[in-house]
Amino acid sequence: MSILFFKNKKGFTITEAMVAVFVLMLGIVAVLHLFPLSLQTRKFSEMKTVASQLAQAKIEELSANSYDDISVGTTTEVQLDSPFEGYSRQLVVNYVDSNLQNSASDTGLKKIEVTVSWSSSLSISQKNVRVINLVAGR
Repeated sequence: MSILFFKNKKGFTITEAMVAVFVLMLGIVAVLHLFPLSLQTRKFSEMKTVASQLAQAKIEELSANSYDDISVGTTTEVQLDSPFEGYSRQLVVNYVDSNLQNSASDTGLKKIEVTVSWSSSLSISQKNVRVINLVAGR
């Protein structure tokens, strides 16, 4: 009895199909793992951008005033108004000398430092953005 061999094989064996499906599933799972990471990164970037804009807005608000109208000291806004409830803002205004070191007396130069903080959903730690501006008088 002789066994017939076909020279012209068409189609896949079940093993080849299973290997192909396995490789395809590995690729799909790898791509699906990237989506949550990219969403978290996008949210962090959005929150950092909002914090930067809040800090810059406060700097602009104070810079619009005259030198004498900007009072030296520290002010803290624990929670900002809607839609920025998750953010807090601290303002520190100090006299500085020509070397930008803090000074007890008025040297004609004030440093405005605004720090905006928020709690990130990516981590437990508090994140913050700090913007510094100098205002000269006289």
